[in-house]
This record gives sequence, structure tokens and C-alpha cells, in this order.
Amino acid sequence: MDVSSATSAATQAGSASKTLSGNFDTFLKLLTAQLQNQDPLEPMDTSQFTQQLVQYSSVEQNIYTNKNLETLIGLQQNAGLGSAVSYIGREVSADSPDAALSNGIAEWTYTLPRPAASVSLTVTDASGKTVFSGTGPLKAGANTVGWDGKTNAGATAPDGVYTLTVKAVDSAGESMTAPLSLSGVVAGVETVDGQVVLDVGGVKLKLSDVNAVRQPVAAPSA
Repeated sequence: MDVSSATSAATQAGSASKTLSGNFDTFLKLLTAQLQNQDPLEPMDTSQFTQQLVQYSSVEQNIYTNKNLETLIGLQQNAGLGSAVSYIGREVSADSPDAALSNGIAEWTYTLPRPAASVSLTVTDASGKTVFSGTGPLKAGANTVGWDGKTNAGATAPDGVYTLTVKAVDSAGESMTAPLSLSGVVAGVETVDGQVVLDVGGVKLKLSDVNAVRQPVAAPSA
């Protein structure tokens, strides 16, 4: 759990506890006033306020239970973040349609189950706008494609994360699924929406999507 999430959860539990305490104090004051001013010949029915006391106790227990659960979740997420630190500096491969455009190059790999008759590629930006479309290799197996950041309009796209969509059709005219993967060196780890993710060139990868981890290949010495 990141600091903002933990702080928010703790604030919510603390606010609920303070609200309950204030309401309970008001309830006790009203109950005391009722008891002091009741008719001795017709004493008030105690079943109603007894039931209210039970309800307050139940709510209080739920608040404390939530606090304990928040603490356990925070500890578990922090442990996951600590374990993920070991990925930093390592090369990973993961199922992802995203890739980072940096220094005029972005690369994706898609895998065809059999040879294709046609492969259409569409690159979209973070807002979902199409910036490039073209065709890709047709051979069965893994195919790596690169994009130099040039848009269909002839402009140069800014560095950032882009998404590739692959539409492949075989010789019989049937559509084929072409899973996409990304490889890169992990630059950092963080939590996003309570989930540990790896930062690979600006692309956020969930640990559950990682299918290979290896030492990066050292560049040959000059």
C-alpha cells in the first residue's frame, strides 16, 4: 500500500470512530435526560435503548475490525513491494500491448499461431487516439515490430507509452489471436491502486503478467 492509500484508509477509519463516539455521547445525554424526566408511575420501556446500545457496540466492533484489516493489508502490500525490489535491474518479459517510445523507437512482439494472410497494426496513444497504422510480418511464431514514432500525418509523436493492436487473418479468412509481449529492464517498483507494478521504460507491468525474468545481457566492450 502506498503512503497516500494508507493515510486515506487510516483517516476514514479514524473519522468513523470519531463520528460514532460523538453520536454515542449525544445518545447517552438524551437517555440520561429521559430517565431523569420520566414518570415514576409509568417508567419508560428499556427495550428500545437497550437495542440501541447493542447497535452502537456492533458498529464499534466493525470499525475496529476494519482498522485491523487495513493494517494487515498494508503489511501484506509492503511485503510484496519489498519482494518486488529484487526485480530492479533485471530484464523481464510480460504479456502487454504497451511499449514506451523513447529516442525514436518503440518495439512490440506478437505471436501468431499459424501463418497469416494479412496482419494489420494500429498504434494508439494514452488517450486512445490512433497515431499510426500499418502492416506486420505474416510468419507463424514470434514477430517483433518497431515503430519510429512517425505518425500517419507525418508528425513525430512525443516520447511516452503507446498501445499496439494486432488484427491477423489466415488464408481461410479466419481471425487469429496474436498475443502481445514486452521485454525490458525494470527501472523501479511501485504500488498502483494497491497493486505492486514494475516500471519498464515507463510501462507499468503487473507482477502477474510477468512470464520471464533474466539478467540483462551486458553490452560488448569496445
